[in-house]
Amino acid sequence: MLNLKLLLCADSNSLDSRSNTISAFHILEDFNAASFPVALPRVTVVAMVDREETDPSDIELQLRVYLGDKELFAGPFALNFAQRLSARALIEMQGIVVPNPGVLSFVLLNADQIFGSWAIRVSQIGQPKIQMQLPQNPIPQ
Repeated sequence: MLNLKLLLCADSNSLDSRSNTISAFHILEDFNAASFPVALPRVTVVAMVDREETDPSDIELQLRVYLGDKELFAGPFALNFAQRLSARALIEMQGIVVPNPGVLSFVLLNADQIFGSWAIRVSQIGQPKIQMQLPQNPIPQ
């Protein structure tokens, strides 16, 4: 039986394949945008999973991304335990388009059962103030 130890979303990461360790940087909990739609430039989904000796060494989960009940992404999330009992896996996503404010949910599924999830609150903030800097016309003499 699989056991999910950790699931999170971060801006960037580092995976050391020799030592099977992972580092996550800039963990995403909230995202603010002045207008929508907006692109979330980078999201890395990080999972740490344990297995029992009787479980297969290669497992494919499914990753789905939702904004409310609207699905924005669906795809495989492969786990390769390399004959170990724990695995660290990640998916780097580039440019998720978020159409409106809400809760962005990253859901990991194992055989159509929710294995784990991570939520990012997406909020609209006020429009940024713009100050135009036009060239000055010389005063005619």
